[in-house]
Amino acid sequence: MPESLLLCAACSSTTICGPSQVSLEVGPSQDRVTIDTIPDDVLVQIFHFYGNHWENEWHRLVHVCQRWRSIVFASPHHLNLRIKYSGKRPLSQMMDVWPVLPVAIFYSQNPSSSYWENVADTIESEHHLICHVDLPDIPTSQWERFAAAMQKPFPQLTFLRILPATNTVTFVPDSFLGGSAPLLRELWLANCPFQGLPKLLLSAKQLVCLSLWDIPDSGYISPQDLITALSVMSRLESLLLEFRSPLYPASRPPPLTRSVLPALTFLAFHGVHEYLEDLLAQIEAPLLNTLRITFFIDPDFVLPQLHRLISHTNRSRHATEQL
Repeated sequence: MPESLLLCAACSSTTICGPSQVSLEVGPSQDRVTIDTIPDDVLVQIFHFYGNHWENEWHRLVHVCQRWRSIVFASPHHLNLRIKYSGKRPLSQMMDVWPVLPVAIFYSQNPSSSYWENVADTIESEHHLICHVDLPDIPTSQWERFAAAMQKPFPQLTFLRILPATNTVTFVPDSFLGGSAPLLRELWLANCPFQGLPKLLLSAKQLVCLSLWDIPDSGYISPQDLITALSVMSRLESLLLEFRSPLYPASRPPPLTRSVLPALTFLAFHGVHEYLEDLLAQIEAPLLNTLRITFFIDPDFVLPQLHRLISHTNRSRHATEQL
């Protein structure tokens, strides 16, 4: 891709270099072509490259000229256009300026009370547009409202990270996200007593990353329920499970037919060894290359399933290398 053209698209100033100021050398004859002669579909590909390297900077492109503005807004999905919302003012004020686009909610450092009000209002009213929610420190005083607001379907949601600030929050209802998250790719939950999680995970077939931190006893998920959910996640690459206590109420069932997690490369676990053994007894992860395991104090245990998984992974990798 021509460097001179990329420099125009990536200009850091408010006004990007105009068409008459940029030239492009193409072909063996070194013909000079102005940027305004480039076809629309080629510009879309250039804008796509620009967006991959400078996320959410598409608003610079639409201020260049009317043609670029039309091209950008004609390809919202290909260019991954979205409104980055930081809660500083009501979302309605931003929606008056831009076309209807997916909304990405981001956490604000040292958030004010108005920030939480604006974000909660947005989740309540624009749930059908929200594609990204990153709220790592929800105060206890706000948790009830957020938990209630997120009972509706979020059909465009691809990323969700919610971490209550304390461990005194109430249960998360089964109707969380309307009980379905078909486009969700990353899910990060901490300290959430969420008994309806297995049902939600069954709908999240596009998950790439699943991280469950500080799982309370009231939000316990059995190995079998987790395996049932993981069995539909053919794209899952990263799995993290961290339990708050060594509670393990389930009886240990005999291993069933193992589920293959073909994309899993990272597994982190903090809990009791019996849980990990029951989990590993029911999965195959041929591409697994990173394990991080921490057990609650228990000096007397054996881990045959962990040994089996590691041995099988090493054999699979060796066979692949031989091919």
